[in-house]
Amino acid sequence: MKLFKWFLGAIVGVAMLGFAATDSNAQIWAHYNMVVQNQFYNPLAGSPTVIDPLSFKTFTGVNDLDDGVSNNIPTGFTFDFNGNLYGLVNVCINGWMSVGPRSVPTITHDKYYLFQPNEPNNTLAPFWGDHYYRTLADVPNGYKPTTIQYVTNAVPDPNPNAYPGSFLHTFIVEWKDLNINDKTNPNSIATFQVQIVENPMANDMSVPDKRATIQFHYGPIGNQGNVKTQGCTVGIEDSIGYSFMNGLFPSSFAGGDSTRLDNDSLTTCWPPASCLPGRIITFQIQGKGTLSQWGDGDADLTQLTSSDPNVVNNQNRFVTLADADLILGSTAQAYPPMDSVEGRNAFHGDCNHNGRYQIPQFLPYYFYRVTPYDAAYILTYLAAKIPFLPWVHVLPPWKQSAGAVETNIASISADTKQLVANDRTVLVPLVLHGSVNGPVSLECNVKSLNSSTLQFIGTQTKTGMIYGNAKTGKVAFAAAGIFSEGDVLGYLEFVTSDRSASSDIELTNIAINDENYPSQHSSLTMGVASSTTSGLAVEKVSPNPFSVSTDGSTAIHFSTNESQEVSLKIYDLLGKEVRTVTSGVIFGAGEHSIQWDGHDNTGSVVPAGVYYYNLGSGSSTLVGKINLMQ
Repeated sequence: MKLFKWFLGAIVGVAMLGFAATDSNAQIWAHYNMVVQNQFYNPLAGSPTVIDPLSFKTFTGVNDLDDGVSNNIPTGFTFDFNGNLYGLVNVCINGWMSVGPRSVPTITHDKYYLFQPNEPNNTLAPFWGDHYYRTLADVPNGYKPTTIQYVTNAVPDPNPNAYPGSFLHTFIVEWKDLNINDKTNPNSIATFQVQIVENPMANDMSVPDKRATIQFHYGPIGNQGNVKTQGCTVGIEDSIGYSFMNGLFPSSFAGGDSTRLDNDSLTTCWPPASCLPGRIITFQIQGKGTLSQWGDGDADLTQLTSSDPNVVNNQNRFVTLADADLILGSTAQAYPPMDSVEGRNAFHGDCNHNGRYQIPQFLPYYFYRVTPYDAAYILTYLAAKIPFLPWVHVLPPWKQSAGAVETNIASISADTKQLVANDRTVLVPLVLHGSVNGPVSLECNVKSLNSSTLQFIGTQTKTGMIYGNAKTGKVAFAAAGIFSEGDVLGYLEFVTSDRSASSDIELTNIAINDENYPSQHSSLTMGVASSTTSGLAVEKVSPNPFSVSTDGSTAIHFSTNESQEVSLKIYDLLGKEVRTVTSGVIFGAGEHSIQWDGHDNTGSVVPAGVYYYNLGSGSSTLVGKINLMQ
């Protein structure tokens, strides 16, 4: 049953204006706030399109000037009503119109239809009653001919962040000189409008918002006499059966007669205008959501679409992997950007409450952004490591002891020295440097600097969720758990046209757990992907870790089964060569060792950290890790 407060015999103006006291489960009430303003009526000007009286038809397609509907009238732009985009409306003679395409008109002047689940839905009703369309044929009987017409006005969008060449639109439907309520009374006429006003941020390149403001404009009534206004209602209604009706307040609101709402008395002071030269009822857009809880993890708005009360009322049912997937896909631009308007997708997805921001030209409104770190918080919640979302605390409950540290991340690198190769495909590990107990995320851009031989095609992971956009190079990763130094979080996948060639890759716009990190430039040699060699084997690296001050050096112990040239090079985490220890030195068959003293090619001691040795002989290469301590 549709939520509807019948108005006959009731004084409801104050109640309707007391918006906060209404039923919070009504979707349409959560979308709009009603504001009443006094303003002179502006008749439709310019060159409006007159709706052909013959287009107002019944269910069977018969012309009907009593209850007919003219279907599928274009608004000239798309707008969001109740979560869906529309560009068509249907106009009824009885003072209402519905939003969205219709193949069969719904004919009714009976407002009890509002109690039923059937159409009309998505209804805008400036003056719903039992009205009649008068033509020139009715003039001899004293009636004034009716005109129902529409126009779409457009002005250049002044928003500096709007898409170039954008326009803002206003779609207006006017019922002019409509014979209202009493078909036997030629004096009972009224003129009124619906205006659908496009959102000032509809074309914004960063935070587009297609929700429109709905306005009802009221002009004069009566043709040299009083009219009947009893039995009408005003308001809007959504697509799932909730109404924001009964905006037709009594004229006592403006000091006039309040009794005519429940009797047949005649008046020239109709309820919307209340004896004034004009009045506007505006339904202003506001936040969207049944619970409207900032950061509850419901990025895909399951609460709003589910009919299962167990899903709607329980966070562990409406927060799923699909929410994390939506955030990552949106970040990697595999999906459209998430709606940033308050109450929408990003509002719910901002699980750590660090994504709220404002735009100076749209104060005092707030907007919201999400990142892969929010997806990681969702994964942490789904793993039952935090009890609820949003989670804005520094530490999870089991870590809230003195001195506890949840995350200590130095960097995440593309480790070009530990490749995994298969035919023409090369996987480059994304390696963690530091430790994590809880959520961890990464977003960055990947680019091959030698695209003719190496091309980024995607990502893989076994530790969390990852998206890699081959077209844009955007990577988004999220996981939750316990990770240590050197753990591989995922892989960057490349395809190469020349396994013998070298290439450079670049990671830019790096953000780890919402913190920015410097860009990385790495050299990638395909031959390094081989993990076995012919006649060359590393036995051990000792000591490892080592310290220059206490140990002096570390030794790479290796063996060969024949005499061959051997080279040893040291690289840092970014794939940059630090030291060429030996190059082209001939070692005979047997066991050998080469020492590295922790110095670079300039003779300076390198900083403490993780380094990689590259022990090569001909086309064979062995790679391993060395930890240098302070």
